[in-house]
Amino acid sequence: MATLISAENLTKYYGTKNDKIKAVGPVNLEIEKGSYTLILGRSGSGKSTLLNLMAGLDKPTEGVLKVGDDELNKYSGKELAKYRGKIGIIFQFYNLLPNLDTLENVLMAGWAAGKKPSPATAKQILTDLSLEHRINANVKTLSGGEKQRVAIARALLDSPDIIFCDEPTGALDSVSELQVQEILAKLHKEQGKTIVMVSHNPDFRKYADRVITMQDGEIIKSEVT
Repeated sequence: MATLISAENLTKYYGTKNDKIKAVGPVNLEIEKGSYTLILGRSGSGKSTLLNLMAGLDKPTEGVLKVGDDELNKYSGKELAKYRGKIGIIFQFYNLLPNLDTLENVLMAGWAAGKKPSPATAKQILTDLSLEHRINANVKTLSGGEKQRVAIARALLDSPDIIFCDEPTGALDSVSELQVQEILAKLHKEQGKTIVMVSHNPDFRKYADRVITMQDGEIIKSEVT
């Protein structure tokens, strides 16, 4: 498979010039198109920061980061926003808007990017995720598992090739967690989506092609499963 994401001496510092705190780096990695990569590590290991860099939610301090033809380390804030419109991002705490219903929350992904998303497409995605009976529901009435499936539907609206997941089951009960795990695995196997998953949960190993372990901002192990 072809390389889709690559990092060379990727580093991220926070703080001031005279009081820098290293969050990530130096990191060197390659992620293949159509693969499922799991990034494991304890809290503070740098795994979420690395994901944020790859998803264009943050900018690296040093190094080269390429996603397809996009060299993200050179991008402006406006260019990163455009890049984020081409990928899917799933967070731990859903980030749904409580004043919108289920369907509107899915469509919001397109509206925020200045597009005119298709309600029919959004409804079909929600149906595929077994949420057809909740399409017009107030999101405040949804269970945690239902909210995360809405978040997944939102991430899938523009049929992105890459889906970045930051602890997507961290706030779920065991039944809902398994549902979300299987949905993501199906997107990978049946639709060829590239999945980059950050988690502290080793149960995701059974779905992944590659497992990366991080500690103190660096990759200490990379293994093919």
